Amino acid sequence: MPIERLASLVCAVALIAALLAASPLALPGPPLPVPIDHAARFTVYSLLTLLLWKAGEMPLLALAAPLLLGALDAWRPAADAADFLAGACGVLASGALLFLQRKPVCAESSPR
Repeated sequence: MPIERLASLVCAVALIAALLAASPLALPGPPLPVPIDHAARFTVYSLLTLLLWKAGEMPLLALAAPLLLGALDAWRPAADAADFLAGACGVLASGALLFLQRKPVCAESSPR
């Protein structure tokens, strides 16, 4: 792995940790109302997927890691299946958009 990729991955992991620590999902206190909570989960897991995808160019890991984190987060007693579903939708939406952006249209149109 080139040093640039490793540095990008380390920066992305640090940014993700800071993002998750500062997210509404991690703050103590009264829970957010349901629509705002689900929108926050969608956004946080979408950004997590984006950062992992851009840092390592490993699509499977960029999708699997946030889904696993969402499953672990939904395991808490205060969480439910809708919380996991909101996070999973964020992961899959970002993954789909990033995959469509990455996929070349045809060989003739690619730069030489």
